[in-house]
Amino acid sequence: MDGRVSMPENVMKPDPDQSVQPDMGLVEQIIADDADAFGRLFRKYYESLYRFAGRFTGDAQIAESIVQEIFVRIWERRKNWTIHSSVKSYLYTAVRNQAINVLKHEKRTVSVDESPEPLDRTQSPEERLFENEIHEAVTRAIEKLPERTRQVYLLRRYDQLSYAEIAENQNISVNTVKTQMRRALKTLRKHLSHLLLIILRL
Repeated sequence: MDGRVSMPENVMKPDPDQSVQPDMGLVEQIIADDADAFGRLFRKYYESLYRFAGRFTGDAQIAESIVQEIFVRIWERRKNWTIHSSVKSYLYTAVRNQAINVLKHEKRTVSVDESPEPLDRTQSPEERLFENEIHEAVTRAIEKLPERTRQVYLLRRYDQLSYAEIAENQNISVNTVKTQMRRALKTLRKHLSHLLLIILRL
């Protein structure tokens, strides 16, 4: 997969319409060959899907190609596009499955590292050091979670999927999602309790 894909030309252009349009309305327009609606859907979900794919692949270029490939398929097969759940859940599940296929093909190791958020350039060196320390501690704590618990937590915390969407994405029940989230939060509270001492030192 080289990332060179073909989509309508206006997909990457700024969207002048900042209003939030219901996803299913966009789907109906896309099925009716509306490239503008396709562009809006792409721009709405690209960044979050890209981060999600990146957690699986650990490679920014491959993550980008995976997301673009999913949208290319949607556009090429739009006439037969059928969604039985939410659009968001559909997209995340499609990206997850494609990422797994890529990993199997290239025999890569799954990575769940989160890229640090850009630092505020007005921060003092002490504030940047504190932010980095917090980020590193949180990342280490998340990495220690069991695989299923970690995936559920990341989908909820970083991708903001609902419990029902996570259940569909992971092929588990909603009750299992809730149980895994409770375990994740309990474990993270335990591992991150020392951060209170860092805060008190500042």
